[in-house]
Amino acid sequence: MKIRVAAAVLAASLLSGAVLSGSAVAQVLPKATRDKIVQSTVMLMPTGADGKIDGSLGSGSVISPAGYILTNFHVIGDIDSRKVSEWILVRTVKFVDREPEPTYWGKVVAADANLDLAVVRILETYDEKPVGALNLPFVELGDSNALTVGDPVFVFGFPGTGGDTLTYTSGSVSGFTGENLQGSGRQWIKHDAQTGPGNSGGGVFDEKGLLIGVNSAININKSSSTITPFARPLAVAWGLITPNVPRFVVRGAGSGGPTASAPASTGQTSTGQTSPGQSSAAPQPKWPPTIALGQSYQVSIQRSSGTPKTQSWALTLKDRADNGDLKGTATQGSQSQTGYVAYDKKADLVWIDLTRDGKAMTSCAFEVSGLRTSPWVGRAFYYSDTNADPERIGDCQALVRTGAAPAGNAAPTPPAGAAALKWPVKPTTGQTWTFEIQGRGVWTLPLKERSDKGNPTGTAVAPGGQKWTAVYYYINDNDNEGVILDMTADNEVYIGCEFVKSNLSGRSLRGKAFLYASQDDREGTELGSCVATLK
Repeated sequence: MKIRVAAAVLAASLLSGAVLSGSAVAQVLPKATRDKIVQSTVMLMPTGADGKIDGSLGSGSVISPAGYILTNFHVIGDIDSRKVSEWILVRTVKFVDREPEPTYWGKVVAADANLDLAVVRILETYDEKPVGALNLPFVELGDSNALTVGDPVFVFGFPGTGGDTLTYTSGSVSGFTGENLQGSGRQWIKHDAQTGPGNSGGGVFDEKGLLIGVNSAININKSSSTITPFARPLAVAWGLITPNVPRFVVRGAGSGGPTASAPASTGQTSTGQTSPGQSSAAPQPKWPPTIALGQSYQVSIQRSSGTPKTQSWALTLKDRADNGDLKGTATQGSQSQTGYVAYDKKADLVWIDLTRDGKAMTSCAFEVSGLRTSPWVGRAFYYSDTNADPERIGDCQALVRTGAAPAGNAAPTPPAGAAALKWPVKPTTGQTWTFEIQGRGVWTLPLKERSDKGNPTGTAVAPGGQKWTAVYYYINDNDNEGVILDMTADNEVYIGCEFVKSNLSGRSLRGKAFLYASQDDREGTELGSCVATLK
């Protein structure tokens, strides 16, 4: 049973030729704002199949102090094959009159070829050491839906023309257009700021210095000799940002201040810089960490081979192995395997091992630097058997909870005295539901009105405070019976949860969550389990 939504076909020429476009306007951002954006603008250079830099480059914007970068898919991968580069070299600006310096290595953690958007996470220093906790300069996110024709825009990036130093240009919003660069819609922002091929993936900012778009494509009309740059509105990127990026900050139109997706660390200002007189060093974590029965772990394994793939396992420690290591059952939807958590004193590492047969094993290795953040950050390895050499397959995150099952492991306990739900479950106005999407936290949805079709609707509030329009209803059509939740922040990208009768328990429904990139995306990408509970 699949319900579905939107469509994305890139009909413009990607910024791949030595073409400049645009004309400047008399608009200037304040120096402090420009400096902040400069520090948050990075050059991205993907590696080829041989692991070496392939010679191409693009731009990106750091949107979280934890080291997450928003860019184009075609900067870090091939749209036709839908494959992404295994590692991305991240070069940062130290001086505006010099080329950016190689500083970090990152991996793609979220990507959508249809939207031509991707998120890269910084994981290692240039000399290939884990970065641990990061507190980088970053840009705040704005409201691209508030833009109108004539509004000033500012573009930062590395166009590749006139050298590889950073370039800043300005212009104005020329208009908007639909997905195929024709017809009505706001799937693309037209603007007239000067851009070049390396601007792909770079930030487009409003007069407040808020990120409102990603410079993506140009359209060349040979008959009229006109060149029009196009940027993806930030509203189109929410489906990638919200589930995958921690600690981003949104400053919406007309808001009194920023809304953060997670609390900032001690001593951090809204710019991601350290306040005067305060230390930027993260508190030293307890090492080795306490590992005890009753602990629960949400283990996310980000595989880097081919198209990025993330698996999220819920593990609760309930027993001891013969060697004393704590173990339990790890679950992901209907799948299960045995999980172990142990501290290896000889290697000075914490290991989380997952195995179905006791021989082949996926292992996450965490060192002390990886415990400076929550979730923990580590490396993922695969062992074909207990005597085989390890194969590095990607990266790991582990969210540790003491004495409680992690998200997605079990339906929440209903309130005392509350009546159990009966099938068919038909959501209605006046109810308030919570939705726990595996590895992505709890959303709250009060149903306050009805759509034109009579379905109950409301505003779902994400864990980071982002507001999504939601429709939640029962269907029984052509042998498809179930309860459906659709949530969108931009009327384009959707998160959907689907529930059936067999997964009703007490006051909760358990089902699957999917991410749909567009209205033409009929299959979607599975995000994991989704548990809906009537409060």
